[in-house]
Amino acid sequence: MLPTAAEGQYAALADRPLSRGLPIRRTTARMMRWSPGAARAHAVVVSVLTPAEILIAARRLAGARPHLAAVAGIVHPEDLWQLCREELTGIDVRVDGWDIRGRWFGVVVGATPRTGELPRGQTIPWRVIAAQFAPRERRGSR
Repeated sequence: MLPTAAEGQYAALADRPLSRGLPIRRTTARMMRWSPGAARAHAVVVSVLTPAEILIAARRLAGARPHLAAVAGIVHPEDLWQLCREELTGIDVRVDGWDIRGRWFGVVVGATPRTGELPRGQTIPWRVIAAQFAPRERRGSR
């Protein structure tokens, strides 16, 4: 069986020395080992904002558009986040130590009273913001 063009190319590479005339220095790299808990913690995205701060940021931003909370009960839940994005994009709220900015990709919180100014703004996705306005189901009727 004849070698294909790709096999011939790899065969030519195998015949050539890798050093190209330079001395080869062999070193061994030591593999860093993480504990299973540390590896799991590394894979999780940690938010600086608490759930209460996310709720406060959503309500403060929605205060600029009060009708948004009013129509949240009649808008389909899948459409609510798009409505929030359309209504709140471009709105900036800076009051009482908060720096909250509505952008097309989500709400960016740049400062809170608890943390002060953040070195890097924390982004809250529009779906999370919309979930703060969606009416909750009642568990039991009284």
